Amino acid sequence: MKTISIILGLAFLIMTAVMISLVRSGGALKPQGLIKPSVIGESRLSIGEQVAIRLFPEFQESKNSVWRIEGGANDLAEIVQAALASYRGSVKPRLIDLRSGAPDTCTENCWYLQSLEAELPDTVAKKLKDPSTVDIVIQKFDRHEQVPEACESEKILTIACMRPVSVREVRRKMKTPAPHFFMQRYLDSEFFLFIERQS
Repeated sequence: MKTISIILGLAFLIMTAVMISLVRSGGALKPQGLIKPSVIGESRLSIGEQVAIRLFPEFQESKNSVWRIEGGANDLAEIVQAALASYRGSVKPRLIDLRSGAPDTCTENCWYLQSLEAELPDTVAKKLKDPSTVDIVIQKFDRHEQVPEACESEKILTIACMRPVSVREVRRKMKTPAPHFFMQRYLDSEFFLFIERQS
């Protein structure tokens, strides 16, 4: 019995050392689920409300947030506006739509909305270097999309690989054919909201 306890103790120490080594070397840890796969329902705007509730602590602690939406789609921008309307913090953030070339006069408690494919203006990018910044990517997904082979060998997942890897992880939890959405956290302050395309 004593031998088994020693072996189990050593195995635990080795596993701990391996995990610490992976984290320090930037190994691709799995994204952490924040909002489990849920049916979208009648109104997509309820997604924004759920994001505002789930990320409330992060929004309270951050000076700024950036929302990057796939293709600059207006239907995804409506989710950001719904999240802002549902936000119950002491100070309401200002939403600045960078897609329209709006000037950045905001200094704190700013929510920036930008197309995923576009670069952030330099003035905004400098502000967002603060570690407390919340970075949210909103993308649409297809339930049966496959993970590209290149993504399987990535140490730190890129935005292009986050979607297929995340979809593969939650696919079995989508019990009905109705469109779903879910949210994942990756690393410290990167959040990914995935919304299933409706046919």
